[in-house]
Amino acid sequence: MSCKARLEGRVAIVTGAGNQSAIEGTGQATAVLLAREGAKGLLVDRNEKNANKSLAIIEMEGGTASVFIGDVTLLADCQSMAEQAVNLYGGLHILFNNVGLSYPGTVVDVREEHWDRIMEINLKGMMLTSRFAIPAMINSGGGSIINVASIDAFRSGWSYNIAYSASKGGVVALTDNMAVSYTHLTLPTSDLE
Repeated sequence: MSCKARLEGRVAIVTGAGNQSAIEGTGQATAVLLAREGAKGLLVDRNEKNANKSLAIIEMEGGTASVFIGDVTLLADCQSMAEQAVNLYGGLHILFNNVGLSYPGTVVDVREEHWDRIMEINLKGMMLTSRFAIPAMINSGGGSIINVASIDAFRSGWSYNIAYSASKGGVVALTDNMAVSYTHLTLPTSDLE
C-alpha cells in the first residue's frame, strides 16, 4: 500500500526557518515537517548559517528546499521571497509566518526602541510577507497562511512583556481580517487527505 505525502506538489515559505541553538525551533521543525509531507520549501532567515542547518536536514531526508536570506521587515525582501518561491517551484501554497521577537517590560518601563522593533518584526513582518504571498497563492489556485501568535495575545505574559503581548494580539486581529478577506484561498480538505 503506497502512502501519498499530504503536501506533494505544494510550495511553502517558512520565515524564521533557521535554527540558532541545539534545540529545534518552531521554524526549523515546521520546515522539516512540511518537507516530510512533500512540500517544496523556501527557508527564509536573516542568518545563512542557521538556515543552512534546516536545509541540511531536509536534504538529508530527501526533501526539496532552498534558502532565502532576507528580512521580513523589508518590503523588497518580502516581494523577492514570494517571487523566488514561484520562480523556483512554480507556485506558492503555504506561508508559515514564524518570525518573532520579545523584550521584557511593562507599559511604564518598556524601552521605546524595543516596542518599535517588536511591532516591526512581529506584526509588520507578517503583513509584508502576506502582501506578496496572497497574490502568488491566488495565481497558484489557493493556499494557506499560518501566522504564529501566542497565548500572550489573550493574557498577560509571565515575563511582563507588554510589547510582545500587544504585537501578538495584533497578529490575531491581522489573521482574522485576512481570513475574512481571503477565505477563497483555503485549500479544499480533500487535497490534504
